[in-house]
This record gives sequence, structure tokens and C-alpha cells, in this order.
Amino acid sequence: MFFAFLRFLVVISLFKMTPKRSGEVLPSAPKRKKAVMCLMEKIRVLDKLRSGMSCSAVGREFNVNESTIRYIKKKEKEIRRSVREAAPESAKVTSIVREEAMEKMEKRLNLWIHEMTTDKKGVVDSIVVRLKAKEIYGHVTQGQKYVKPFSASAGWLARFKRRYGVNNVKLAGEANSADQDAAEGFKKYLLNVIQEKGYVEEQVFNADETGLFYKDVGKRTYITRMACKAPGFKSFQDYATLLLCTNAKGDFKCKPLMVYRAQNPPALTGKSVNHMPVHWRWNKKAWMTSDWFHNCFIPEVECYLQGRNLAFKVLLILDNAPVHCCEELKNGHPNVEVLFMPPNTTSLIQPLDQGIIKAFKAHYTRELYSKAFEALKSNTETTMLDYWKSVTLRNVIDYVGTAWDSIKQATINSCWKNVWPDCVQDFEGFEDVTETIKDSVKNIMHIAHQITGEGFDDMKEEDVEEILTEKAVEPTNEDLDEMAKQGTGVGNDEDGDESQPKTSRIDPLTVTKISEWNSALERIFSDMEECDPMLDRSLKFKRLTSTAFAPYAKMLKNLRQKAKQTRLTQLFEPIWEGELPTPSTSHERQTPEVELPNVDMLPSSSSAK
Repeated sequence: MFFAFLRFLVVISLFKMTPKRSGEVLPSAPKRKKAVMCLMEKIRVLDKLRSGMSCSAVGREFNVNESTIRYIKKKEKEIRRSVREAAPESAKVTSIVREEAMEKMEKRLNLWIHEMTTDKKGVVDSIVVRLKAKEIYGHVTQGQKYVKPFSASAGWLARFKRRYGVNNVKLAGEANSADQDAAEGFKKYLLNVIQEKGYVEEQVFNADETGLFYKDVGKRTYITRMACKAPGFKSFQDYATLLLCTNAKGDFKCKPLMVYRAQNPPALTGKSVNHMPVHWRWNKKAWMTSDWFHNCFIPEVECYLQGRNLAFKVLLILDNAPVHCCEELKNGHPNVEVLFMPPNTTSLIQPLDQGIIKAFKAHYTRELYSKAFEALKSNTETTMLDYWKSVTLRNVIDYVGTAWDSIKQATINSCWKNVWPDCVQDFEGFEDVTETIKDSVKNIMHIAHQITGEGFDDMKEEDVEEILTEKAVEPTNEDLDEMAKQGTGVGNDEDGDESQPKTSRIDPLTVTKISEWNSALERIFSDMEECDPMLDRSLKFKRLTSTAFAPYAKMLKNLRQKAKQTRLTQLFEPIWEGELPTPSTSHERQTPEVELPNVDMLPSSSSAK
């Protein structure tokens, strides 16, 4: 017992003699930063695996663990589905696989916002966007047994704007002071350009597009109510896009460009497009085409300036809409300088938006009503509905030409006061553009009261103003479905596992295939240098394309080097001496064909020895 107590005391004393650890923390190795891959990077990983690379090799190339690559491979089906349903903008910033219904809804919502803001060149309220999101979500989840609740919260909207880069959605009541500052800054910049380069009023132009519902007679009229109840009615069927252009002096108006959704409508059968009061173009969604600049604007303006004995140098002011193909127009012609206004400033400083477009629509509506009254007066049995149905695209084109010709020089010139006040002239007997529009509105109301009928005999000034207001074509949920399919190449059956794309075999790139691409590019470069009048533009295209083609050029070089290397099996090939045996041509004994070595490439017997 005594010895056990002594051992206990010795242990206690040794413990007290043990030096205390220093409070300093030893430096640890830096933590490896977690790699977060977006969906598009994961698609590139899957493509590498599909081409035959191993998981470890792909992991080394992307600097991630092999286990991460294997997990991505395991989730290949979900990742590819999410990228297919999402828009490219979202797939570049999203790293997780989200629910299919959410991807479908957000993609369609982004398309809806683009459609609603392209024509109006404005912004949409955040409350409206959130309500539309819930509506689209209900549409894409229709028929599903279990639907996860979706509230379209403000936090979701903020994340949606970040994923898709949406800038034209603002909170209710948000101030537009930044737009006002941008407008003032552009105004000062424009005046400096005009002064430094010596532009005169005849050489400065403004162009802008507008939508025209060419059979709109007022939403309160019985015509519109009956048409909306008709089966298969769609408002955008009676819709066209116009591009109007005029100079600051107001004495020259370019022929309007009219873009329709159909190439050969029956109403224009047998009519020469060259003799119409508009430049006729078409595409599926009636979006503006860039060939107006080269084939319409430049020839007309050059002829006009030549008739005025002025130099052919032009300053063209456009809004910042994407349909104008900014990069192409900036270098479109050496004598034409193109300036783009800042976003959301067109309602403040763009001349055509200061009353020219509204005055044009007022003249068009008055022409439409006047022709209707003449038709009813000439034939008492004709009703307004009969006339409305009889209006064809050919009539609309004539009405557009008449309305555009009715715009006076003084009206156009006065609308430049917000962006170039010095160019505004004093015309004798000039009437302000606002008064001009009011007179047209009164004329339309007077004609409508004579037509009579529900919505016509009690038409008010607000009803006419609603017709003249710039409106966007709001696509239906079915239209958004079709647009989403066209954007991603999804087939008709987009639900269920059977619609998932099957993994197809990827043909390897060969020397022959890459050489064909390289030769085709060389021919394109040579042809552009000969035909393009601007050498800098063709050389820039060649430089950018060559940079993009560099990985294929490197691959072609490596493939050619591998083809020249001696394979190990070639060292054991037999060395033939004398004449080579000739294959038998007898049909009785068929022997398989073998690839014989080239005689010219064989070493001589002396060298072999």
C-alpha cells in the first residue's frame, strides 16, 4: 500500500514538471478552394467522358477530384435535362440541377419579358412579373399529380434576374433618375459630334420601329368584342412592324419598312413590291431585319443628299434595341456614322418618340375610319363588321403610305427639340405636334359617331388614345411553349423519360474532315477580302475566326504528326524481295483481300542487309 502511494506521488510530480504547450498555433496547409462548376462546365465534362476520356483524366484537366467527375457522370441524365430546359444565360451561372418545372417556367418568363419590352423599349413592373411567373408555373405543371408550391417571392425574383441577366424589370415606383442622367449625357455627346464633324440638319437622321395593329378600331367597339369571341382569334395576326426614318430638317422621310409574319399573303398576289409605298419584308415573328440599312436607307439618303448638293456623310441615331444589330451597323458603311442611345432614354430624347410615331398612327386611324365611312355611305346594306372583315393587307399598305405622307415638315422638325434644340426652325402657321394629334383625335371621334354602333356612337377621347398607344404583342402560354421549343430544339413530346435524348456515338475528328474545314475557311477569307469594300472589317473577321479555329488547327497538326510516326507493328513487317505475288482472279476460290505494302516505299535488299 505504501509503495503504491509513492508511485502516485511520483506520477503527480512528473506531470507538474512537464512543460506547458505553447499557445502559438502551428501554420496549417492552405485549404483547397472548393470548385463550384456551373451546368455548362458539367456539360463539357460529360462531353469529355462521352468522347472516351477516363474520369481521372477529366478530373486532372478540370482540376477536380475523380469522385466529383464520377458524381457528375452519375447525374448525367438530370444535368442534360436541366440544361436543355433552361436558357443558355441561366446554365452559365447555375451550378445545381433544379426542378424541371422551374426551369421551364423561368425560360418562358424570360421570353415573355423580352417580348413585352422589345417594342415598348421600357421596363415591366416587378409585381406584374411575379404574377406572370405564377401563371406560367401553373401552365407548365398542369396535369401533374404532385406540384410543389411556388409563391414567386421577391427573393426568387432577385435570383431570377441574376441568373438571366434581366435589367428591364424594376420595382414598383422605382425612380428613373439614372435614365434622365444618361439622356442628358447622350445629348451633350451628340452635340459635340455634330459640331466637330460638321453635320447639318439634312444629314442627321433618326429611325425607330413601332408595332401597328392595323385593324384596331377600339377595344370598346362591338367589332373587337365579336372578333375576340371568334374561335382561333389571335391579336398578332393583324399585326405588322414598321420602321420609320426621317431627318432633323423634316424635309425628307424614308419610305417606311413594313415587316410582316408571312412571306406571300394572298392579298398581295400579283402586286409588285417595288411599286408599293413601303419596303416589304417578312419573317416568322415580324422582327426587324438589318438589310434595311444597306438596301433601303443608304440608297435613298444618298440620292436625297445628291439632289441637295450635299456631301454624302450621314449621322444615324438609333435606340439600343438588339434588333438593330449594333456591331454590324457601326461598321456598315464608311460614310454613315451610327450612334446608339442609352437604354430607357428613348421616351425622353428620341425624336420619333416625341410625337412623330403617334401622329402617324393618328393619321392612319383617321384614314381607316374615313374609308369605313365612305364604304358605309356608298352602300347602305354594308355594315361596319363587313368593312372590317374586307380590309386586306393591300389596303393597309395604302393607308400606311397616305398616313406617312400626311406628316408635315414642321411636325417632324419640332420633335428634335429635346435632343438638338438648335435645329428647330420657326415655321409660319406652325401648330405644335400635341395640337396636331388632338385635332386628329377629334376627327376620328367625329367619324366614329357617324358610323354609329356599340362603341362607335359614344366613342371618347380616351378610347382613341388607347388605339394610338404603343402596345406590345403579349404572347400566350402556347406561344411561349412554341418559342421555347424552337430555342432548344425540343421535340413535340417533351415530357417523360422517353423524350430524353439518347446518347449518340460521336464520330472522331479526322485529318480529312478538319482539312476540309480549313480549306473552306481559306476560301471564305479570300472571297471576303475581294468583295468587302472595307478591308479592316474583313481582316478583323479573319483574325477573330482564325483565333476561334486555333484548337482545330492544333488538333490537325497533332494528327498529322501521329500519322508520320512509325508504328511498332511496322518494324515486324516482312521485307519483300523480287516481284510481289499477284492475287488470284479466279471466281472458284475467293480469298480475302489484304493490304499489300507499297513497293516504292520498300527498302532495297542491300539496305535491308
